[in-house]
Amino acid sequence: MSGAVALAMSSTAFAHAHLISSVPAANADAVAPTDLTIHFTEPLEPAFSKITLADASGKPATPGASTVDSADARVMHLALPQLTSGRYAVHWIAVATDGHRTHGDFAFNVK
Repeated sequence: MSGAVALAMSSTAFAHAHLISSVPAANADAVAPTDLTIHFTEPLEPAFSKITLADASGKPATPGASTVDSADARVMHLALPQLTSGRYAVHWIAVATDGHRTHGDFAFNVK
């Protein structure tokens, strides 16, 4: 087996779901978004992947749970209530379908 083939196989076998983009984007100034959407590099396991949102005081800012998109398992959504002006912290956990877990944080501002 060539080194290139072995490398390609190992990167597929050990795939991790990494954040590609989000709406609102990290550090963006948004006008009262109604949904938070995060795009990942790999399909997610819905039972173990989630997004949480906290307000500037650290209190949960959403009553509902996030969902993995049924049409594209690389996308996760969180419906948002009417957000007031301020800074919001996003925490995400992404478990790829191969079981590898990644997580991260970012924030955005509501004007």
